Amino acid sequence: MASTTPHQDLPELADPRDPRSLLVLARNARVVAEDAERSVFIAAARWALAHPAVDEWDSACVPGTERTLAIAGQGTPLVAEFCIDEFAAAIGLSTDAGHYYIGDALELATRLPRCWRRVEAGEVPVWRARKIAQATRLLSPEAVALVDQRLASFAHSIGGRGIEQTVKAAEAEADPELLKARREAADDKRHVTIYSRHVDFHGRVDIEGALDLADALDLEDALAAVAAQLKDLGCEESLDARRAMALGELARRETPLTFDAAGEVGPPVRSKRTLQLYVHISHAPGENPFGTAARVENTRTALDLDTLRSWCTDPDTQIHVRPVLDLAEHRSSESYEIPTLLREQVILRDVTCVFPHFTRPARSADIDHIVPWDQGGSTSTDNLAALCRHHHRVKTHHGWTYTSTSGPPGTGGTSYLWTSPHGQHYLRTATGTTPLTTTA
Repeated sequence: MASTTPHQDLPELADPRDPRSLLVLARNARVVAEDAERSVFIAAARWALAHPAVDEWDSACVPGTERTLAIAGQGTPLVAEFCIDEFAAAIGLSTDAGHYYIGDALELATRLPRCWRRVEAGEVPVWRARKIAQATRLLSPEAVALVDQRLASFAHSIGGRGIEQTVKAAEAEADPELLKARREAADDKRHVTIYSRHVDFHGRVDIEGALDLADALDLEDALAAVAAQLKDLGCEESLDARRAMALGELARRETPLTFDAAGEVGPPVRSKRTLQLYVHISHAPGENPFGTAARVENTRTALDLDTLRSWCTDPDTQIHVRPVLDLAEHRSSESYEIPTLLREQVILRDVTCVFPHFTRPARSADIDHIVPWDQGGSTSTDNLAALCRHHHRVKTHHGWTYTSTSGPPGTGGTSYLWTSPHGQHYLRTATGTTPLTTTA
């Protein structure tokens, strides 16, 4: 198997002292790229149509069988669940991203035929056509037909706002009652979102919210009061920093609510801060990829050790010490069930689901016997891997196979060689996925 070399046929760069030749090169390369993307997009629609849904009775009643998927709008053909994985892997996408990519192509090909013909003719770029498809997916057939009729002639130039206005007008005209119901359902947009997966090196995250005015004013008063208390206690941080600290203080002071025997709300209980961090340390100089930092598993980011130290020395922090796991150590069990420490070792080693191009956290995944237990596979470090439930089913029921190879001694790194039902090969490592099948 030869590795694909996507840059081998690129033309020689023009003389950098000749700006005009560089512009011609860039323009021609852009045309080639758009033609190639259009071919991939057309192939995605044809792939979906070539893999119609399996029998609904089987998918509902026989455990492990392939299910039907609705990946585009009302009236589009249902597709067989497992066809998404192979096409997505072939074009370098995760299964989730491939689901939406193929769904956009199917939406255009079956519900927006006028716009689709312009895509096939090379008159509308794929990225712009996908915006139209994504905007129409929830529309009724009557409304999407109006959008297709009104947008087709200028789909090559319309922007996001124009698409949105056209969609809303078509929806109002085709189904005014549905539009009214959606408007009423969207009236309450209250939320508090904590972006815990986007933590910076110093352990900071962003928070976004929309509150009722009364709740917002109460929160404002509480933040101001606690920030003032922190200053009186000697905190020298800025006002903004003290307000941010105050939010954490309020969270620990006010939760959970307590109730007495009569059902009345009792005094607040101050809760402890609980941290679960995994610090990966190498005894050999230069082998720790995080340097002098800790890795936070649930955010998959590095954290400054000074920040970690300040958290752990806070009297309100509750610390749980767990056994140290050597990720390179070989562990095994005589039974099919996976012991806790062996499961934890696999989760920490793999970090994510190990299917090609996929990055869902291993913490929520199944632990798969690479060689099945009933075929002689062992319950051991070198025969276990983290697979999310969907890809566990794909491997078990749809012909995907894989093998594992351990990394250099002492690293705990593992590579996975995957083979798809159609004979495509992928090498999955800690740094990503490499296709091993030639494009010829």
